[in-house]
Amino acid sequence: MVRSLVLLAAFSLLIIPSVYGKELKLAVVPKFNSVFFDQSKAGCIDAAAQIKGVECIYRGPDISNVRMQDQVINQLIDEGIDGIAVAVTQSKYLVQNSLKRAKEAGIPIITYDSDIDASINEDPNSLRLAYIGTDNFELGKSLGEELKKLRPNGGTLIMQSGRPDSPNLNLRLMGVRSALSGKKYNEPPGELLNNDLGWTEVREPFFNFDQLAQSVNQMESVMKGKPVKADSFIAVGGWPQNDQALYRKMIAPYQAKINNNKVIIIITDTSSEQLTMLEDHLVHINIGQAPYEMGRQAILTLYKIVTDQKYDKTIYTPITFCTPENVDTCTKTKVSGL
Repeated sequence: MVRSLVLLAAFSLLIIPSVYGKELKLAVVPKFNSVFFDQSKAGCIDAAAQIKGVECIYRGPDISNVRMQDQVINQLIDEGIDGIAVAVTQSKYLVQNSLKRAKEAGIPIITYDSDIDASINEDPNSLRLAYIGTDNFELGKSLGEELKKLRPNGGTLIMQSGRPDSPNLNLRLMGVRSALSGKKYNEPPGELLNNDLGWTEVREPFFNFDQLAQSVNQMESVMKGKPVKADSFIAVGGWPQNDQALYRKMIAPYQAKINNNKVIIIITDTSSEQLTMLEDHLVHINIGQAPYEMGRQAILTLYKIVTDQKYDKTIYTPITFCTPENVDTCTKTKVSGL
């Protein structure tokens, strides 16, 4: 059904010829290759297949490393790419290097999933032409609001993030803190909770630097209650569950703590593997993004820019709320319009 809607919605693009008969090569560059970003690859390929004369080039580093991502972008520039959508790993480095070079070469740049941090570039619109992805602050708020439903009287919290300099993740941290504290913060990631409306963060967030084994080890320390103890855990990305076998092995000894709500676990993203773990009650809630739609809209937006059509400068993709009770239907959302 969803695939039919995509084909129908994209039909109008088929009648628009490529620019001056040129075959267009449009790139989607993830932070790194992963279960999450592989879904944006599928969206990229499907969208390009529906537009005559357009090819999706999906290329990213194997690990989260800004210099490796910068090298990928420079390679694409050297190959004569016609447009680039990038999930920004580290704003300052990319802006000073490959993204600056792409702009000077006249190659349109958009961002997806992770935007350019405005603090290092007064006007992000001067470099990138559009952002496609989650409203990260609202996603963070949703994570916090769902925790409040399960712990209405407050509690102790440990959060997990990827990198301390990731603008999208810092917005999520701030969203969680805003939901739990009721405060408005001047800038992300907000402030450590300290008995704010009954909520306290017992330590700074764990940063796993997109290392899956490390993320699982960090979460295990929360489940053990050592070296610090907390009754709630929020991961603002899907890292601990991106290796299903590793997660299952780690979490198995703590099933009783989950069943009895001794530790509330809320994790971002809703891959098929994550939903099987949710169905098995190995996590309380997963709040998902739409990486397939991000990749699809990235190609459609780049195509509109290159062919001088009107385009949306901001496209927020939907989020989904998944629990063991609605796991069979929670991700069945329609794609957004063209």
